[in-house]
Amino acid sequence: MARKYPTWKPVPSKTAKAPAPPTDFSRAEDGRRVKDVDSARSIYNKLVADNVARFAQIVHVRNQLEGGRPRDQAQLEANGSGWETNVNFGDAQASCNRTLIPYWKMVNDVPRAAAFTIPSDAPQTEKYQVAFAECYDEFLEDWGEDYKQQFMRMCSNFVKFGPGIMQYCDKENPRYKSVNVTRMLFPKNCQMSMDQWEVVALTRDISAAELYGYVKTKKDQQESAYAGWNTDVVKATIVQCMHGGPNPDYRDYTRYQDMLVNNDISVTTPYSPITIVYLYVKRFDGKIGCRAFTQTAAAGLNDFLYKDDEEGDLFSQLFSACWYDTGTEGMVHSIKGFGIKNYYFSSLINRVKSRAVDAGTLGMGMNFQYADNNMPDETPPVENYGAITVFPSGMTQVPVYPPYQTSTTLLAMLQNNESENNSLYRQQNQQIAESDTATQANLLATMQGQLSEASASLFLAQYSQAIAEQVRRLRIKGSKNEDAKNFQRRLKERGVPDEIIFTKEIRVRTGANAGMANTALRAQKFQQGLALSSQPGVNGRWFLENFIAELYGSQAVSKAMLPEGAESNPIQRRQAIMENTDFGQGVMLQAAPQDAHVEHLEEHMKPAAGIVNAFKQTGQVTPEQAQALAFTMEHAGQHMAFLEKDETQKDKFRAILPSFRLIQSVASGIIQQMTKQKTQGGPPAQSGVAQVVPMR
Repeated sequence: MARKYPTWKPVPSKTAKAPAPPTDFSRAEDGRRVKDVDSARSIYNKLVADNVARFAQIVHVRNQLEGGRPRDQAQLEANGSGWETNVNFGDAQASCNRTLIPYWKMVNDVPRAAAFTIPSDAPQTEKYQVAFAECYDEFLEDWGEDYKQQFMRMCSNFVKFGPGIMQYCDKENPRYKSVNVTRMLFPKNCQMSMDQWEVVALTRDISAAELYGYVKTKKDQQESAYAGWNTDVVKATIVQCMHGGPNPDYRDYTRYQDMLVNNDISVTTPYSPITIVYLYVKRFDGKIGCRAFTQTAAAGLNDFLYKDDEEGDLFSQLFSACWYDTGTEGMVHSIKGFGIKNYYFSSLINRVKSRAVDAGTLGMGMNFQYADNNMPDETPPVENYGAITVFPSGMTQVPVYPPYQTSTTLLAMLQNNESENNSLYRQQNQQIAESDTATQANLLATMQGQLSEASASLFLAQYSQAIAEQVRRLRIKGSKNEDAKNFQRRLKERGVPDEIIFTKEIRVRTGANAGMANTALRAQKFQQGLALSSQPGVNGRWFLENFIAELYGSQAVSKAMLPEGAESNPIQRRQAIMENTDFGQGVMLQAAPQDAHVEHLEEHMKPAAGIVNAFKQTGQVTPEQAQALAFTMEHAGQHMAFLEKDETQKDKFRAILPSFRLIQSVASGIIQQMTKQKTQGGPPAQSGVAQVVPMR
């Protein structure tokens, strides 16, 4: 019998190639990049570590802005120098305020907060653009006081720390919330361009009462679960809120800064807010997913509070941002606001002013110096007896000590340096007011305007993206948001068709102009522009609106100026009156598409109505009147044709149409009668009068 040998299977070589990795990353983990809550917390902890240096820097800046002393008082007292002046004189906060306030004026003290461009050659396109601008202004009016607060909070973060971040609360709401930038965590090498972001985290302190709103009733729980909330974890988190909950992350110094400023070191309620982390991650398919979880793990908190795999298609649909500068290669961590850049200089100002106060105090006192070999032993050098002071012999009074004039000169030099370096976006009103001549003041204002224009251009370009995102949300067809419903309704009332409202591409930017960033120049420039309003083709109303907005505020424009069509646009009315004279002299003119058709019609129909009324009373009309009437109605008919095509002027067209048709009918009868008399050999026309031209 043949011997059987075992069959050996080949052993895989250790150097054999591993299986190729999958190439379809959209299917990896169902397109998600965060597997579970432990992975999410790991990412969050890495982000906190990446931001430790940023937190420390922000804490120092906040301490200075909030009145912190320039030197450690305890250390001064330990060194026996506790008597030295150690005061924050508020220069840093004042400088930030002077830098901050003009941003509101630049963006909001204009006749229209946003400007719209619709790529189209249709004659009514300009009217549609005006309609969008008006409706956006009304949206801001509906938003009200909260808009001002959110905008100024965003600008405050922008000026002090560098990033000004705005967050949209859901997928349709156009109202943003200003994000506390100390709660926004960016990874290292994160770029300014939001659509290049891979992951960011945002922390919020949520109270037990807010969490309870998600699970209060069975209906609340169903709606919360549908929205993406895990109601079981929400309930467990409420339990963790009892008796203080977990302490803030010790690595985030800004949390303790908040507690110190708000006097929150001691807690007076059994339920305290708990820190919730919102982690936004770009998935493999490009969409943005959101995960919410507690900052620290605890019993019952090992799952996500909230998750949505399609929070948005782009990060720019969730956030808008304004950056104070471009940093190093556009990296977020290298971007510093005015408050950070001004920190060391303001610290120097505080120290020098403190020393100047010490010098002045000593200089205003009575100072003495001992003569040689006349040092006191045990006897006090000065004795006080009520109002009498006795000085021992051998002491010489020093007139002034120390020389505080040196500190005064030094402070003047530093203040001049501050005016030069920090004039990037500040008003130099005092310097301009003290100018010897108006020409000198204009030159100073012009130089200041050149310095500020670059900064203003950067800010306006970035804030335009925020307005564009708001308008995108306002134009969502079928949106359930009340602001969107009102915006769309108002556009339709102005005659804007659905195609323009919902589908047409529209370019959006701020209504402000970077060249008008400097307030010292703005009113002057618009006043000079009013002189151009008499030139053909110049929109004088635009210059006048901006001039009024600069002097009295944007809200004054609608009150100071009558609406177009109600004795408005005097330049266009004057032009129409001059055309009436040409018609009477036998000169025919063509209406232009850019004319103010309502104003022209009102002025043209006044003399035409006068001729018609006279004919009704007397039954007679002169050849000159008939000719003027024929030319006037021919020209007015052209204006009516333009006005009829303008979707935004339908109400005005319908209001003018009855009176126009009445005058047109009588005028047609007059012209027919004049033509018939001439054909049948009626009375000859007066010499020198042009032949009557019938209407077409």
